[in-house]
Amino acid sequence: MKQTLFFFAAIGLLALFTCSEAQAQHTQSIDKKVIQFSGMVFASDSLTALEGVAVYVPGTTRGTHTRKSGYFSMPVVVGDTVVFGTLGYEKLYLIVPLETTENYLARKIVIKRKENKLPMVEVMPWATEYDLRQAVLRTKLPEEPKDKLPVIPPPVVYKSITKMPAMDAEANFRYGQNILKDQREARIRVPDILKVFSIPIKYY
Repeated sequence: MKQTLFFFAAIGLLALFTCSEAQAQHTQSIDKKVIQFSGMVFASDSLTALEGVAVYVPGTTRGTHTRKSGYFSMPVVVGDTVVFGTLGYEKLYLIVPLETTENYLARKIVIKRKENKLPMVEVMPWATEYDLRQAVLRTKLPEEPKDKLPVIPPPVVYKSITKMPAMDAEANFRYGQNILKDQREARIRVPDILKVFSIPIKYY
């Protein structure tokens, strides 16, 4: 009786172990299912196809590049993380769905342009501040032009008093002041000609 129970118990354990191993192998086969991943890569700002984008699975040898039309195709395993990267654009990470039942997967990939802000750099033709000062000291300033004497036009000589221009109020005032000045000077001026017995005598 005991031998019979031991026999049936051994058969049950063997069956349970076999079922568990089969289920594990089935799960492992699902996890490692290889499919063909294809698609096209576009830029987000203009929706133009991008050529030369690297498409790869990190840590593996599986990878490719997009063609001129942006098309790519490569084998992947369900659950893989596929990376899309190229110069001037942000990297995009895509996980292959585990519930994929077909042997292929097609996607339209759109990546964003990366904004690289470079620090401002001031470029000067001198290596150091000392070189700048020396260059300023060696600079020759242009000589200031000498003041030129104004050209005095020749006096205008009128042939007749009737052809002279009429004087305004300011000219009349100056003319009257000149007459008064001449009269004051004539009072104190020593005459250079003396008349003796109505005969003019000039002395020097």
